[in-house]
Amino acid sequence: MPKKLLYIFILIPLSIYSQKQASIFKGKTIDSTAAVKDVHIINLNTKAGTFSLENGKFQIKAKVNDTLQLSSIGYQTKKMIVKAYHFIEKENLIEVKEAMYNLDEIVYKRTNLTGFLAADIKQTPKKNYKEKAVADLLIGIKNLDLKEIANMKIGLGEAHLIKPTKVRLPNTFEGVGFSFAAGNSKKKNFSDVLDEEDKIVKKIYNLLGEDFFKNDLNIKKEQHILFINYCLNKNIITVYKNNNVLKLIEILKKERVNFTKQ
Repeated sequence: MPKKLLYIFILIPLSIYSQKQASIFKGKTIDSTAAVKDVHIINLNTKAGTFSLENGKFQIKAKVNDTLQLSSIGYQTKKMIVKAYHFIEKENLIEVKEAMYNLDEIVYKRTNLTGFLAADIKQTPKKNYKEKAVADLLIGIKNLDLKEIANMKIGLGEAHLIKPTKVRLPNTFEGVGFSFAAGNSKKKNFSDVLDEEDKIVKKIYNLLGEDFFKNDLNIKKEQHILFINYCLNKNIITVYKNNNVLKLIEILKKERVNFTKQ
């Protein structure tokens, strides 16, 4: 039997199977010269994501006709449609092209700044300096977040301190940008905030999947939820609510290094 005919007989049932059930898509990102690491790969149909390793290799669940989006700093974003023959290949080579940027004209302006804060402040126009100081102060006040303060980094030996015991506050506490009250349905109490955090942590875990934390981030299964809680102070809840999956993966990837050092 000719090789082409045999290939067709293998491809047809594989195509029918892959369209109904997700399989592992194995790929390697390259440019014109070598493998490319840290490329973010998102399955736009399932919202699952991963990134390429040092050797450019990656794995992601997909099925026929799913769309994969590949993006990385310094490279053009690329989309590709998954075909049945991709699951036959041991490794699909995917080329990403470098992005070309046009730099605007840079104008250098001579200043009399010395590099010493006390002296430079005196040379800065008082009006502009005060306005900037007030603006920065207002931004800092608006960004105050009790959840971030409560979720500051702690060691693994203090993991039991991550979530305080849920209590009902006897009176109302109102601060900048938030309020807690007992017996008021319009204001969230502390235990409700914690419940919402727990739900979002589970949603983040379900979105990225056990394989992402175990294989891509190389974190033990029993520490997956602990790791997500560890990253709460990096504003991942807001990133998740904004549906920015790429940013979420980038934060988790960076925090993995500090987490594993503890």
